[in-house]
Amino acid sequence: MKRLITCIAAIGLAACSQAPGESQAVPSPEVAGFEAVPGTYGVGDETTIYVKTRLAEDGTYVDMDDSGPVDGGTWRVDGAKMCFDPEGDGEDRQERCWTNGPPDADGSFLSTRDDGSQSYRVTPISE
Repeated sequence: MKRLITCIAAIGLAACSQAPGESQAVPSPEVAGFEAVPGTYGVGDETTIYVKTRLAEDGTYVDMDDSGPVDGGTWRVDGAKMCFDPEGDGEDRQERCWTNGPPDADGSFLSTRDDGSQSYRVTPISE
């Protein structure tokens, strides 16, 4: 579970593999991507939310499943990228950066890891 959450923490992530039908193409910098702001987001694919991530104004984030908080760390915006640094050290605990695509009509957007290896559907959740 911790490995899954570590993957998802990048506002985006589920079995550390790309969801079927999702493009691995990194969104073009000419296309304005979703500008993340503090709030709660569902992270998954077209049909399933794997985890919810709450971004706080102080630059921290918390990943949550149905039972409560499961992971967290810090987040920051770096130009067109969002970067997440999970708490702790060790394998799979390094900062990862993502590029957000433009929002769809429902507000969701595709977030792609900066190396193009993973993409996830992210949906803002109003609470």
